[in-house]
Amino acid sequence: MNSKIKILETKIAEAMQGGGAKRIDAQHKKGKLTARERLHFLLDENSFQEIGMMVTHRSNDFGLEKEKYPGDGVVTGYGTINGRHVYVFSQDFTIFGGSLSETHAEKICKIMELALKNGAPLIGLNDSGGARIQEGVVSLGGYADIFYRNVKASGVIPQISAIMGPCAGGAVYSPAMTDFILMVENTSYMFVTGPNVVKTVTHENVTSEELG
Repeated sequence: MNSKIKILETKIAEAMQGGGAKRIDAQHKKGKLTARERLHFLLDENSFQEIGMMVTHRSNDFGLEKEKYPGDGVVTGYGTINGRHVYVFSQDFTIFGGSLSETHAEKICKIMELALKNGAPLIGLNDSGGARIQEGVVSLGGYADIFYRNVKASGVIPQISAIMGPCAGGAVYSPAMTDFILMVENTSYMFVTGPNVVKTVTHENVTSEELG
């Protein structure tokens, strides 16, 4: 029994590290908090209850089977803000750039369904480069599932989005359908596609700040 508890404790510690110390340091150098740090400051002390901490992606393409991180790039759960019950998800840029995989989307959809069922606000802390391209249409299908629930929840529960980093493509379509969008000055951007793609297609030089 003790050995099993130690294994569980090791896995929990691994999940708490996100993409690892180096990537966390890189996040901090950009003036950004990690996904878990954001939830720590957002929610009432000790109120957060995590769901899906040990989830990992199911992809075996492009060597992804060798890169698996507990949580798969998003921290999901519920807690309280000033005593009020809320459901939250916080994307972790230190894991695959916060990109959305099939299981990443499933975690977000589960939180959205629970928020609807319980009539509680939904808060999304978005920090994602968009779809995890290695998973192809499976990842895009995950966005479709999220968009469906955005529409389903519209007018039923408050949906609040905070753009915490450079979000592109599908990562900004969902926030656009929510009730409130908050952005962080100098570190968050919203655009359909990034400056490099714009330059390639239109030969126009634009900065992230100008674009989104």
